[in-house]
Amino acid sequence: MILLVDAGNSLTKWRVLERGRVRGEGHLSSAGLPECASPPWGGFAVRDAVIASVAGPVLDAVLRGWLDSDRISARWLVPDFSSYGIINRYEAPERLGADRYAALIAARRMDLGDCVVVCVGTALTADALSASGEFLGGCIAPGPDWMRRALHLGTAGVRGDGGVFTALPRDTGSAVATGAAYAMVGVVEGVRAAFPGGADRVPVVLSGGARSLLVGLLRAPCREVDNIVLEGLRWIAKDLGCDV
Repeated sequence: MILLVDAGNSLTKWRVLERGRVRGEGHLSSAGLPECASPPWGGFAVRDAVIASVAGPVLDAVLRGWLDSDRISARWLVPDFSSYGIINRYEAPERLGADRYAALIAARRMDLGDCVVVCVGTALTADALSASGEFLGGCIAPGPDWMRRALHLGTAGVRGDGGVFTALPRDTGSAVATGAAYAMVGVVEGVRAAFPGGADRVPVVLSGGARSLLVGLLRAPCREVDNIVLEGLRWIAKDLGCDV
């Protein structure tokens, strides 16, 4: 069995695969990870693992301790200039988030041509991927919760509680929710427009727990992918010869 782990800012997601089948999966709060007495995948006879982490050194140390104690051979995804079908044009390739890199790897295997890979969670990321597998660059912005939180903390009377998306909002909560959605659309459409030849031909690969906020608002054709980081890690495991 092989373990895939996406350790993110808010959530840590995991999946155990064996011979192409999902044997177990789940998620937990990244902040609560150090309080766990044992790993959530402890009931599975895992031999290998592929991990993408942006959770920071403290949580990485917890994960390493679990893996070492169970004698699991782990590969931690570290972005570089060229691997797994991606040419990484980041000025410092290793500084690209491992989660973004894994998402690009997954999108590359979909053979969509030029596309924008969008993940909507704690942060919004929108990354430009060419048909040849070249990561051209991308943007990071606050996700919807952090946009609302910024207004809550930085103003005296703007509260986003209970708001819903409405094209032309008439209450403060909905004005905040709709403003956040429109702001995220602007980021994605800006990245699409930056492609040579214009945005009309560039689809969006959409993932993340808050992606539903953008469905129907983007001008682009969209392909939704659940847990795209784990999907990218699955492709890495396959390239390494694992039976996934």
